[in-house]
Parts: sequence; structure tokens; C-alpha cells
Amino acid sequence: MVMGSFVSLCSGTILLLTSPANRSTPTLVQWGIASLLTAAGIVSLMLALIYGQPPVLAFANAVLAFAHALFWRGAGALDAKRVPLTLMVLGPAIVILLAILPETRPIAGSASLGISAAYVFGAMLSLWFGRAESLPARWPLVAVFALHAAVLVSGAYTTRDGAGVHDQVPPLLSLFGAIHFESIIFAIGTTVFLLLLVKERSEAATRLVADIDALTGIANRAAFMERAARVVERCRRNKVSVSAIMFDLDHFKDVNDSFGHAIGDAVLQKFCEITAAALRPTDIFGRIGGEEFAAVLPRSGIEASFIRAERIRAAFAGECRMVGGCHVNATVSGGVAASLDEGIDLSLLLKRADDALYRAKAAGRDRVKRAGALAPNAGDAAVIRVA
Repeated sequence: MVMGSFVSLCSGTILLLTSPANRSTPTLVQWGIASLLTAAGIVSLMLALIYGQPPVLAFANAVLAFAHALFWRGAGALDAKRVPLTLMVLGPAIVILLAILPETRPIAGSASLGISAAYVFGAMLSLWFGRAESLPARWPLVAVFALHAAVLVSGAYTTRDGAGVHDQVPPLLSLFGAIHFESIIFAIGTTVFLLLLVKERSEAATRLVADIDALTGIANRAAFMERAARVVERCRRNKVSVSAIMFDLDHFKDVNDSFGHAIGDAVLQKFCEITAAALRPTDIFGRIGGEEFAAVLPRSGIEASFIRAERIRAAFAGECRMVGGCHVNATVSGGVAASLDEGIDLSLLLKRADDALYRAKAAGRDRVKRAGALAPNAGDAAVIRVA
């Protein structure tokens, strides 16, 4: 018990010292305080058992129950879920009430273990329901909480008649004695894996920022090319169609020069909003230049992709007649290419779509053109590129 309280004290201190550098993760503070309360509860429990002080024993059991409630609250905070304060204080209040009444005093310790197990199980469920975040450190945390809940339940079961908790320290080599060893594992495991989870979340956020175009919120060029290449390769292996659409906003430099960069940025954002809404979740969409955008559509033939591109073009022209109170009349041109050919790769697919785009530009802009049939080794007809 001395070792358990010392480890909990160290764990709580580490979490609290780490929290200022991770203010966006309140779980560090909540679990840090919970660990310190656990240390205080174990010390109080030892003193109460040694000196035979029922009031101190009731206090210790209530503190331990509240510490586990705080672990539950912290687990929910990882995924922005709130645990009602009423439920947090209800368990400790029940423990104190049972300890005050003479007829229920012998089972107060067992009730404290059972209530703590319920709180730990709630924390485990909170971590489990947040698994969509796909961070590896979440799974060891779930396992640690599941083990702790099981051990607490076994402790509550073995002391259900009050023996060993109310009168004396339970034997170390007993079913209840597993709590002494597992509490150390729990204190270390929650600290290590929580810090690892915070690190993984920070790294994931950094990668996300690196892959996102800051203005439009869609994939930047590097991220688009990486994801699109994987999609095209998968379609090539599965011998299914894949399409590419290239977009270029017409006379965008004139928009910036005439109405200012704020309006120009609003036009870019509006285009991305319209396009993202028109594409499927499986489609890849990104900004590959100043006013140039590309989309890769797996399992989509050229006619289906052409229709989708036309809808985007028409919707953009309709919604960007007025932007920010200015008569912008922004339009976009597009080029579409598709292939079932096993030899096609992303660069050739985008090149053919790009050629079709510039044919649309040469034909008067505000339109979408299809590319010809794709053949990996076929030469391309000369295309006059118009800015």
C-alpha cells in the first residue's frame, strides 16, 4: 500500500507538471489530481486500518471513489464529452452514508470498491467510444481500465460481507491482494499511455496541418498527389475506371486586381465549398496551384465525371455572380480525363485532364472539355495553352 501510494503520487505529479505544455488536454490535470487523490486515499486507508479509526476509513473510501470518478471525467474529456458532476459526487456520498450508519458500516468498503469499479468501467467505455480517432495508445488505455475495473469488482465481491476491509488489512497473497499489485500497474499505465496518446494526437494534428491548404481547408498539392497516386494505383490493380478533373478559375488575376485579395480569397473558398459538396467521400480533391484545383474520382467513367464537373461549373458561376457585395461574375473552366487502361498512372491522367482544361480555355472559358481516349504510349496533339 505504501508503494501504491508512492507510485500514484509520482504519476499525479508527472501529469500535472506536463499539463502546462498541453493546455488543450484537460485530462492531464484531471487524471493528475485523481492520482494524487488516490495516493491520499491509500495513505488515509492505511492509517485508518492501523489505528482503527472508522471516520478516517470512511473518508479514505470516499476519496478513492471520487478519484475514480475523476478518471471517468478525464476519459470523457479526451473526446469532449462531459461527465455530470452529480454522478461524480453521488458515489462518494453513498460511501459516506453507508459508513455513518452502524448497520451498513461493514459493507462501506465493499461498496466503495463497487462504485469505483463502475466509474472505471464508465471511463473504459468513454475511451472505447472514441476509438474512431485511430490512435494506437488508446487501446492500451482501454485495456488498463478494463483490468482495473475487473480487479475492483473482484475486491468488492470478496469483501461483500465486510471482512478484511473494515477490521484489518487483507492478506497480500489473496484474491483481494491483487489490488495492491494492480493499482501500481494502473497508476503507471494511465500515466504512460495518456502521455503517449497526447503525443500521438499532437503529431496527427501536425500532419493534418501540413497536408491542408490554409486558405481553402482542402488538401494541398503534396497531400493531393500522395493520396491521388494511391487511389489511381488501386484502381489500376483492380482494373476499374478512374477519372481526373482539372479546374482553373477564369481570369482570377483580374478578380484580385479589380476587387482585392479579400474578394479573391472568398471566391477560392466558395469554389472549394461547392466542389467539396459535389464530390463523393471517396473522391480526392486538392489545390495544386494558386487558382488551379484537381480531383481524382475512383470508379467513375468519363461521362459521369464530366456531368459532375459541369454541375460544379454551373453552380460556381451561379453563386459567384455577387461576392462580398461586388459583381465578380467569376467562372471556372474544367478538363476531364478517365481510363481503364492498366498502364495509366496519375501523372498521365492529370496531363490529359490538363490538356482538356486548356482546350476549354481556348474555346472561350466557363466550360468543361473531355479528353480523348487514353493510351499510355500515345502522343498528345498540340494544345495551345491560354492563361
